[in-house]
Amino acid sequence: MKKYFVVIFIIIGFTLLNAEFLTYDKVIKNMKGIKSFEKGEYEEAENQFQENALENPHEGTLHYNQGNALFKSGKLEDAENSYNLALRDKDFENRSQTLQNLGNVKFEQKDYKNAINNYRNSLIEDPQNLDARYNYELAARMLQRQQEQEQKQDQNQDKDKDDENKDKKKQEKQEQKENEDEQKQDQQKQKQQDKKEDEKEKQEQQKMKKEKDKKKEDAEKMLKMLLQKEKEEMKKEKMKLNTDKHKSGKYW
Repeated sequence: MKKYFVVIFIIIGFTLLNAEFLTYDKVIKNMKGIKSFEKGEYEEAENQFQENALENPHEGTLHYNQGNALFKSGKLEDAENSYNLALRDKDFENRSQTLQNLGNVKFEQKDYKNAINNYRNSLIEDPQNLDARYNYELAARMLQRQQEQEQKQDQNQDKDKDDENKDKKKQEKQEQKENEDEQKQDQQKQKQQDKKEDEKEKQEQQKMKKEKDKKKEDAEKMLKMLLQKEKEEMKKEKMKLNTDKHKSGKYW
């Protein structure tokens, strides 16, 4: 943060408070806060300024002092709130510096767009605020760099997404091919099974046919035997009849 923009806290402003509205107690607390701030004891300064700001909530300068201490302590959101409270005081004159410090808060948070807005407002209040102008230009460059990085990141994400979609389609195609191969294997197995069953059925039919032919053959043999036997019986009967006729002499 120190390398990127100029942070100007007008310490002199701490001592230029109007004696008409500053009581002795407020002056003492304010001076203690200034001494702690100058020594780098920002939390102690924060406590002194906070007590003053709570007792005098409508005095912008006191909120401004507290905001500076909070900023130095790294409490950016609390510092932002204090600066905004200071700007509510219509009689508060150090508006350009307060708006610049608000820009510094946003800059520190890498919210360069709002930092630029605050620096712009600071320049509107005081066009001669060179620090605000410098910070404005720096924040504009940082915003451009941030947008380029985001754009590059989006492009990389799109590329990763495209690669992911390609891999997904490739995987789906591979799975489809595996399914087709599996179906072919199943079909081949089914064909082989059907072929075996057909062969088995043919064998059974052949066996049944053989058995049927054999039965038919046996039946025909039996019939022939019966016919042959019947012929022999008839022949015997005829011979017997002829013999009986001969013995009776009927034809002599």
